[in-house]
Amino acid sequence: MKGEPLVQLDLFSDPPLTREELRSDQKSLQALYDALAEGYRLPPARVELSSRRATGGVIQYGPPHVIRVSAHMSAADRRQTLLHETAHAICHDRWGVDEGHSSRFWEIARELGVTRKSAPETDRLATIRARNARYTYRCLGCAEEWTRRSPFGRARLCASCEGKGRPSRLVLVRRPKRAARLKR
Repeated sequence: MKGEPLVQLDLFSDPPLTREELRSDQKSLQALYDALAEGYRLPPARVELSSRRATGGVIQYGPPHVIRVSAHMSAADRRQTLLHETAHAICHDRWGVDEGHSSRFWEIARELGVTRKSAPETDRLATIRARNARYTYRCLGCAEEWTRRSPFGRARLCASCEGKGRPSRLVLVRRPKRAARLKR
């Protein structure tokens, strides 16, 4: 399955956007962020549509701030994702830390009009990734489990605990059997 395009996983119901459609949607998302940034007094950020991101979005705190949203999602899901990432930007601006998906974050997200926790494509991809997971890590602090297809290269900290100011290590609790690891 490695190296196969994600489109073959039936994640995306809409056909890919043309270059013009991408440019137009990127401009409208940028205008939406700019309006919200002015209202919430946020620093400027560049909004990018990424064909490399399988699903969802991510915010990179700068300068320059960059918000990347998957180009593969529907227009409505791209808008919801931008609002979601903007809620992260507001939390970061107000409290100076990554709030993660705390209750304060969700209060702001609802205020912005975020209507759900994730896009349908993100849920489908999470199911596929969980099915293909070979390594399971557990946080020593909060006991949350993290699954991965490949092992971490070095010790990792729990993102949930770290965002709350109490870093905690992840420990490996499940790995593939030796025979399965040698088959590659």
